Amino acid sequence: MKLVIISILLSFAGLAQVNDSLLLQINEIENDTEKVNQFYKLGFDLRNTEPEWSYEIAILCKKAALKSQSPKHIAKSYNLLGILFYKKGNYSKALLYQKQALALNASIHNETGIAINQTNLGNIYSEINYPEQAEQAYLQALQAYNITNNTLHIARSLINIGVLKFSQKQYDAAIKQFEEALPYATQLGDNELTASCYNNIGITLTYQEKPDSALLYLEEGLKIRQLIDDEFELADSYNNIAIVYIKQKDFNQALNYISLANEICEKYDYTEALLELYHTRSLFFEAQQDYQQANIWLKKHYALKDSIQTLEKTTLELDFPENKEINISNNQATKHTDNTWLFVSCLMMLICIPLFLIRYKR
Repeated sequence: MKLVIISILLSFAGLAQVNDSLLLQINEIENDTEKVNQFYKLGFDLRNTEPEWSYEIAILCKKAALKSQSPKHIAKSYNLLGILFYKKGNYSKALLYQKQALALNASIHNETGIAINQTNLGNIYSEINYPEQAEQAYLQALQAYNITNNTLHIARSLINIGVLKFSQKQYDAAIKQFEEALPYATQLGDNELTASCYNNIGITLTYQEKPDSALLYLEEGLKIRQLIDDEFELADSYNNIAIVYIKQKDFNQALNYISLANEICEKYDYTEALLELYHTRSLFFEAQQDYQQANIWLKKHYALKDSIQTLEKTTLELDFPENKEINISNNQATKHTDNTWLFVSCLMMLICIPLFLIRYKR
């Protein structure tokens, strides 16, 4: 399952100064609940690019929330901490914080908070391969979003359940969920979400060995992505369509789409798509019984995957000290993390299958 995180290379020094200034401004807010809201927003915005700093902000958020004695805002701070521990790979602490946040939100009947916590619990359970618990959490999130009539997140919850069904090879059930999400996406006029539904149905049909039907859905998703000029997602679509053509033994068309995907990978240094494109090239040559070339590209695929996993493992070893005291001064708001995190944020959530299936995460 894949969620592409696009990081834009900025001036780190300039970005740090802006964030330090924001942190100082937030700290001067007298209202504790508003302080929580602002700390949460800043910490959430930095969760991918600067997770260690985001964690320090989350500690400040928690401190302000406990001072406010507001269950809603304490739950909000716990949710942020749960998200960060999830991204770090510390699933036990992630579960603990999400469950604490859920209990607080349930005690005040905060359906929006409940939905967010259940979605995050579903993501954690899915990650640690507890599919029954993950499905139950996603269903609870769906129920809460129905109560609040949040059409966007109803669609995303249905997609999450569909991806979970797909991972269990329950392909008919997965397609049913994606098809249920599609009218909501269309109703919203959300082209990205609509394209994701078509893409996911197409991928599932590919695994059901229904290439003709799969191609119809994948091409429909491609048309929408071309319309909104989303080049990163276009690379994924091109790769998915190439695999269908390989299955159909239409190698000229397959090579054409491989080339289109490769152009985007090279243009943007899109490592995640490049990883899967190496695998697709291996399938391309294997289908033509050119096993030497197939093996070369498969080795490239695993070499790149190993290097990415090594980088992720190194970064995940960085610590989140829970009892750390954070001091804010006019000179330095906090200590920033190494730039390695920026690159890791681009490479996280790698999938183990050669097709790009979208799951939505909080």
